[in-house]
Amino acid sequence: MRICSNLFGRTELAEHNVVHVERLDAPDSRPHSELKAVCFLRPTRENVILLKKELKSPRYQSYHLHFTNLLSSVSSMFLQELAEADSAKEGVVEVQEDYADFLVPDPHLFTVPVPRNELLFAPRQPGAAPSAVEYELIDRCVQGLSAVFLALRRRPVIRYQRGSELVARLAESLYRLTYKQEAAVFDFGHYRSAPPVVLLLDRRDDPVTPLLSQWSYQAMVHELVGVTDNTVHLTSAKVPEQFREIVFDARHDDFLRRHMYKNYGEVGASVKALVEQFQSASTKHSRVESLEDMRRFVLEHSDFQKLQGNVSKHVNLMTQLSEAVSDRNLMEVSQAEQELANPAASLTAAASIEDVARLLRAPGTKDVDRVRLACLYALRFEADTPRLRQLLDCLQAAGVRDREPKLYAAVEGVLRYGGSARRAGDLYGGRNLLSKARNVFKGLQGVDNVYTQHTPLLTETVAALAADRLDPGAYPYMAATGDEAATLAANAKRMPPREVIVFILGGATYEEAKAVEEMNERAAAAAAAPAAGPSAGNTGGGPPPRVVLGGTAMLNAQAFLAALTAGLPAEGGGGGGGGGGSGL
Repeated sequence: MRICSNLFGRTELAEHNVVHVERLDAPDSRPHSELKAVCFLRPTRENVILLKKELKSPRYQSYHLHFTNLLSSVSSMFLQELAEADSAKEGVVEVQEDYADFLVPDPHLFTVPVPRNELLFAPRQPGAAPSAVEYELIDRCVQGLSAVFLALRRRPVIRYQRGSELVARLAESLYRLTYKQEAAVFDFGHYRSAPPVVLLLDRRDDPVTPLLSQWSYQAMVHELVGVTDNTVHLTSAKVPEQFREIVFDARHDDFLRRHMYKNYGEVGASVKALVEQFQSASTKHSRVESLEDMRRFVLEHSDFQKLQGNVSKHVNLMTQLSEAVSDRNLMEVSQAEQELANPAASLTAAASIEDVARLLRAPGTKDVDRVRLACLYALRFEADTPRLRQLLDCLQAAGVRDREPKLYAAVEGVLRYGGSARRAGDLYGGRNLLSKARNVFKGLQGVDNVYTQHTPLLTETVAALAADRLDPGAYPYMAATGDEAATLAANAKRMPPREVIVFILGGATYEEAKAVEEMNERAAAAAAAPAAGPSAGNTGGGPPPRVVLGGTAMLNAQAFLAALTAGLPAEGGGGGGGGGGSGL
């Protein structure tokens, strides 16, 4: 149901002559013999059992079965079982596989929703085999990714982040399905250019991005309000009750499509202009004095109503965002966050702790923002244990440990989850001379906005992949043999990939989605003007690749912190740096 509702509302379904919608697990029990049923289902054992029950006692004139993935990849017996259930009435007209086992929030973005995303953040012993529940999560990711490959008609080369047991298992399972078990299904012939690459990452490789305040429109709404399946629920007392549920989907909102990646100030100015446009239209519609005025009013009435709804939506959204920015002192907090997250910033643990401690002690700083700042400091200066202990003491003195014990425990939790020993990528650009040089150059260039200094690690990782600079030791190829992996590496050196699918186990962020959109804009510009030479952000000499981003969820800071501490008891369980902790 989520897959369908993510793309179509009831009004749009009605335009396709869909007059009745129900869930297979919650039927209305009434006969609908005048209607044909289109069953859109994931091919799971539970759904097949429900469908068999429906077919044995059919309530519809006929049944058109559409599964979101390969039936054979789940069970070769499903079709036989369904045929036996349908044998008495023979109501099934067709059975189709429509590869859509994933959600698509944006054209370059997809998610494979897993039942309990927080389990992907649980501490694991190095080398330990995944649990039964973790295998279920991996299987769901394989199903979603294989559907993406089939929908795009691609069988990509698989690269994955070494050091993450779950990512390695995902890579193995994906390779087994696409290159062994169902090799013929995924064989789309030879590629005229380099084959696409799917890069499998663990969220722990970049724990910084989900912790930051966001200032572009889409990311900011998700951070401060929350976007669930392209729907937003406002809570501001200034917004009337009937306007609090909003559809936040750029496919059906031209203003959002044009401004989703614009910063907060630009969006505010554009909303003001939208209000002025509506006021002008409203004045014109208030003057209906002649027959011609009446005719114009009738013709333009639907457009006027649509504009009114759009104005109301974005004014209400900006109202809640403005309240949050003011109430949480986010301007000052975000500036400190950006300094801690920016590898080009020349910081020392001693100098930074004074600014961070001041904000932790400030009465206007909210507990969640105190913890985010402490987490960012801990990740940046992980080796300075005494000062990390000092920050925890500041949080305790501010009352965070008493009010929000699980939130307080996230500071140590983020180091257990994504500390330097757990990461494969060069998060702060200090592991090699080239990374240090790029950070120095970036620091000399300066930034246009102190609130957007940070660039997600994903940007550098994809640029390194496209330029054949991505360390094969840290991000190996998945192959049956070492010789096959060596051949894949040699082919990539000769022909860098033109298409990259990035999938983040644990979830992606809208800041990363914005970075991917910017990469795709550069790729489109390079394709339109190939003679212009290599574009910015791609130093390999070839054109930049087109990128599709996926993950198991769309994270914001609240979801990320909750996942870090999901396994802790309600009273916390961190705090004192006891057994199994980070030792702060």
